[in-house]
Amino acid sequence: MMKRILVSAIIAAASINAYAESNVTLYGVIDQAVAVTKHKHEAAKVRIDDGIYAGSRFGIKGTEDLGNGNSVGFILEQGFYAESGDAAFEGKAFSRESLLQAKGKWGEVAFGRAGGLSSDCGTYTILHGSALWTSYYTDGNVAGVFVTSDRMDNMVIYKSPEFANTTVTAMYSNGIGGDDQKWSHNDHYYGIGLDFNKNETVFSVMVEMYDNKDLKADKTYLVTLGGQQGFGDWTFWAGYQYAKDSQMMPAWKAAPTGLSASGVTQHAVTAAIGYKVFGGEWKLQGNYAHGKVNENNQKYNIYSIGTVYEYPLSMRTQLYAYAGYGKANKYLKNDGDFNSWTACLGISHSF
Repeated sequence: MMKRILVSAIIAAASINAYAESNVTLYGVIDQAVAVTKHKHEAAKVRIDDGIYAGSRFGIKGTEDLGNGNSVGFILEQGFYAESGDAAFEGKAFSRESLLQAKGKWGEVAFGRAGGLSSDCGTYTILHGSALWTSYYTDGNVAGVFVTSDRMDNMVIYKSPEFANTTVTAMYSNGIGGDDQKWSHNDHYYGIGLDFNKNETVFSVMVEMYDNKDLKADKTYLVTLGGQQGFGDWTFWAGYQYAKDSQMMPAWKAAPTGLSASGVTQHAVTAAIGYKVFGGEWKLQGNYAHGKVNENNQKYNIYSIGTVYEYPLSMRTQLYAYAGYGKANKYLKNDGDFNSWTACLGISHSF
């Protein structure tokens, strides 16, 4: 009898352990391309580049069911450069996302490191309106004209339950400036956005604010809206953004006026079409922004165009061929980050 009880206990323990392990998933992406790039005032370069279609990464995620529709989960995700194995962000074990989550019929909350609403990074971004996302080169994608929010530490996130195909997401970052000073002296991020998704119609609108306390600068406001509509083999994208007193410019560049200034103010638009052909999808996107440096009223404009053909070899492996061109005028006419062209051929594999 005791042997039977012992055997039953071991089997039960093994079953519980197997069930727990089944809720933990290891996943990732490895993405590499051969690219030719040319920036103004620089020689053309041929190189192996990384993370063009999707940033190379590995991650661990899991959930535990608490009953009554409630669960607790986590996401730990690190970015890396596939050609060298180097971490994408030095000094961080999980640079892309590090989140503890709780979910239920009431919605979900998350705490940790994550991308902002307009970041196009991670679980809670709701940026729409672009066919060529931030992983593609900035001489053709939306980041070449939009001011996109970054990944941030100390995030608190709430996402509502879905109602009428719509969710609302609110974000707050408690202290971008660091933990070694008073809360009131830190930079803080605030964001709220609405996301609609039904069949082939997707749309979002969001408002974000950085108070820039640590930078001793004016508050930054970002208002971004965009969406996409499918019609069979055709898809159309469009987006608009207004950035006021931003300390960041497109292409993730710091505002040229310095940390104590009022930054830049700009309007930006993007539009794209996509067509499914020969088993893959061809996409073409145009982007435009015009703005000014607030401190000295220096004006600039940026335009870019990019095209790509994406072909799935399987459910997890994709080939892509991309080309992009970007040009800026007036204040930014000599800036190589906005005056460039790129062509590349790559492969992306997920696991």
